[in-house]
Amino acid sequence: MQAAAFGFAEPAWFGTALTELGQGLLFLTGRPGTGRRTAALNLLRKCCGDDAQLRALDSVTELDRWQPTDASARGYLVDGLFPSRPLGPGVLGHVRSLLEKAGAYMVIILPDDRALLRRLEQDLHIRPIACEPPAPSAVFGSRFEAVVSDQRERERLLAAVGHQELGALLVPELVPAEVVELVTAIVSADGDANALGDLRARLSYQAEQEVPELIEKLRGDPDSLSFLLAVCVYEGLDHRIVREEADRLLDLAEGRLTAVLPAQDSQGSENAGRPNPDFVFRRPLTELLHAVRASRQTREIRTEGAYAHSVEAVAFVRHRQAEAVLRHVWREYGQLSELLVRWLREVKRDSELTLPVGRVMGMATSWGGGRRALRHVQALAESERTTSRLIAAHALGIAAEDPVLVAEVRYRLQRWSLAVSPHLRTAVAYACGAEFGLSRPDVALQLLHTLIRGLRTRGEEGEGQAGVRIAVRMAVLRLFHAGNEEHVFGRLLEWLGADQADEEELFVLFGHLLRYQQWFQRQLADRTPQGQLVTEMIRRALNSDSSFDMTCAALLRWADWGRWDETLFRAVENLFTDLADAMRLGEFRLFVEIDQGDTSGWAGRDTARTALTRWRAGERREAA
Repeated sequence: MQAAAFGFAEPAWFGTALTELGQGLLFLTGRPGTGRRTAALNLLRKCCGDDAQLRALDSVTELDRWQPTDASARGYLVDGLFPSRPLGPGVLGHVRSLLEKAGAYMVIILPDDRALLRRLEQDLHIRPIACEPPAPSAVFGSRFEAVVSDQRERERLLAAVGHQELGALLVPELVPAEVVELVTAIVSADGDANALGDLRARLSYQAEQEVPELIEKLRGDPDSLSFLLAVCVYEGLDHRIVREEADRLLDLAEGRLTAVLPAQDSQGSENAGRPNPDFVFRRPLTELLHAVRASRQTREIRTEGAYAHSVEAVAFVRHRQAEAVLRHVWREYGQLSELLVRWLREVKRDSELTLPVGRVMGMATSWGGGRRALRHVQALAESERTTSRLIAAHALGIAAEDPVLVAEVRYRLQRWSLAVSPHLRTAVAYACGAEFGLSRPDVALQLLHTLIRGLRTRGEEGEGQAGVRIAVRMAVLRLFHAGNEEHVFGRLLEWLGADQADEEELFVLFGHLLRYQQWFQRQLADRTPQGQLVTEMIRRALNSDSSFDMTCAALLRWADWGRWDETLFRAVENLFTDLADAMRLGEFRLFVEIDQGDTSGWAGRDTARTALTRWRAGERREAA
């Protein structure tokens, strides 16, 4: 707090942010280096007081379960949001009420992620305040005055720099941390122009521009390269230690710091040297990017997966150059295409890698053409590697965009859904949950029904069958979550009514769908005809041994979250009222869980307790 307040220059938006924080909660966003945390701490200091207790919460904090346990804390700083738990209106209202009750304030710092910010604005009608730092001259003046309070002393120190030179140094792109560094350098020189030397050469924001030239000068000198790296790590230590560590690094490198290897002829005499293929400074990224006409994009924050991460993407300068290059080499160099397939099919299992590989494999089907267009995709689908089958699924979705190939893709998937090989059937399920299925939900659900029937009729278990079952569940979930809720639920009812239906598997599948409660809660809260079917399905799932635990856990989460969501509260109350009309073992076990747990304030709690009281008193009606 003291460091953040020292020499702080208020940006133009500070007053607006302070007014908004006065209501309890503020969202702040900005690029790294713009002083987001410094500004957030000063906002909390203004609202809470200089000596107030603050608490820090990191991005894995689940705000729907958070409680302000320390009564002395008046301010909370949250660094990001939990990536896999989107912030809903119920949770937002819950946090606001907790802060109001505790008389506390909270600032949530968000990454500069346009998708996240757009989602917050659309779903919660929140527009986070963008953190733009003050002008470098304003930061310099505020910091300089804080470090040197006497005006005459400040004038003396600046005389050694010169106003013209200072203006040239305070360029608009400087971030606050770099301005602080400039102030420190001027104060340390104590007015001695010689001690200041060349400020441009000393400041850190000039360093990165000069590094490539420094490395280039040392390319042919392994001793200097190792010494450079040692000084970077051990700067400030005794020169003997630095030299020892440089020598140790040179030994460990085993020649990889040597740019040119001596060449020998058959008689053993040395000739002109040859480039060392293992040289670690062989080709800089900037040079490679220039050679292929690509560029490194501005750093951005991505929130896919379990946690946020920063990315500096590589992109071609010319639009669609990647596709043009790959199409050319695929058609013109037959042996290279085989090498590319081998290279791509052995990629690691990571959606960040499998998606682009699947896209390339899918486009390649139309580049090759002919009856063997899908040959390399089928080889991927038959592979024992899960990653290869995921790539095949994405490839089929891309291939189906070709009007000539779409019929063959559908034919292959239909045939593979009946195959003996569990690998092919798993690939079909993956395709139903990827681009192919999401754009053709009817076809995808037909294929998935075929796979579900196959699980029952084949009867055998094992790793292969388990893989098919998991892939089918994931595909149905993705179709449901992609906006096909009514369609998927309707098909599930049809499948349950069909002959030889695997009821246990379908109820388990339904239990997974309950995790996406938004559609279900609308039907139940509004008591729609679909809501009556949902209630009946929940009743049946509660009374199935294989799906009770999953269904019960989902309903308990609904009841818990209903405390902060009016629609969900009404949905749970309606559901529990209907379930209480005719209790069997499943409904009874659910209500006992509610009654005996720490469920104060949960939706449906009173309804469940009343139903249990009537049951114990003999006032119950058995279901048929």
